[in-house]
Amino acid sequence: MTPTRRPPRRDPYQLFHIQSDFAAGLAPHQIAAKHGLPLPAVLRIIRRRKDERLLNPFNLRQGAVRSRGATQLYWVGYIAAAGRLFLQGSVPTLVLTVDRRDTDHVTTMIDDLCTGHPTCEWCESSRDGLQAYVRDRELAQMLAEWGAPGADPSEGSVPVALIPSSLLSHFVRGYLEGGRGMPPFGRRHVPLSHAAVRHIALEGPKEFLAGLNAALSKHAGTSVGDIRARRNGLAVLTYRGRAAARIVQFAYRGAERSLPRTASLRHPEEPSRSRNGAGSSTR
Repeated sequence: MTPTRRPPRRDPYQLFHIQSDFAAGLAPHQIAAKHGLPLPAVLRIIRRRKDERLLNPFNLRQGAVRSRGATQLYWVGYIAAAGRLFLQGSVPTLVLTVDRRDTDHVTTMIDDLCTGHPTCEWCESSRDGLQAYVRDRELAQMLAEWGAPGADPSEGSVPVALIPSSLLSHFVRGYLEGGRGMPPFGRRHVPLSHAAVRHIALEGPKEFLAGLNAALSKHAGTSVGDIRARRNGLAVLTYRGRAAARIVQFAYRGAERSLPRTASLRHPEEPSRSRNGAGSSTR
C-alpha cells in the first residue's frame, strides 16, 4: 500500500515574513520570487482565514488584536507540550495526551478555539495513556502556522521570538501544564505555592528550548537553565530552586486560563497565613 504523503510543514518564521511582505504591499508574485516559492503556495499562505479569531504569529503582533491573544497563547503552549498535529489524511487531527483529571479541560479548549463543527474522540494508548483526537481544519491550520509538533515531535518548534513579551507568561503556563509527566505537574498533587516549586523540567526540541531559556531569562528574571539532550531526539530544560519558583510566579501572573486543579498557583497561599498555620487559601 502506498503511504499517505505528508504535506510540507512551513517554517513559522518564513510564514511570518511572507505575511509581513504582503502587508507591506508586495504583490504575491514578488513574494514568491523573493522566497523561492511557487505562486500557489504564496496565495495559500496570504489568504484570509475563515475563522479570524484564530491568530497566527503575524496577526498576534498587530496591536489591535493583541488583547485577544492571552487565552490562545495559553492553548498554543499547552498543545505544544501535550499534542501532536497530523496533517496527512482527509481531515487534519490534533492528538492530545491528557491526564485523566483534565478531560473537561479539553472541552474548554474546543470551546475557546473552535467555532465550526469540531469532533473529539477519546482512546486509550498502550504507550501514552488517555488521548483526545480533535479534528477541526481551522484549528489545525492555526497550529501548523505556530509550529505545533507533528508525528515526529522534533519537527515542530514554536517561534518563541515571535511571541509578544506581554503574552509570554500565558504560553509558558500552558507549556508547563501540558507537560503532564514533568515537574511541577508530574506528581500527584499540585504545589500549594510558588515557593514550594523547587524543580521544573520542560521537554522539547533543543532549538526551541534554547529560545525559551533566553526569553525566560530576559522577561522572568531567572538564571539560565540547564539544557540536556535525550535519547528520543528531544532535550530537557531544567530549572531548580529559586529559578523554578520564579518561573511559576511569572507564568501564573494574571492567569486567564489554566487547569482548574492549579488554583493554588493562581491564588497562592500568603506567607503570613502559612506561618500562622491557617491552612491553605486555595479558592
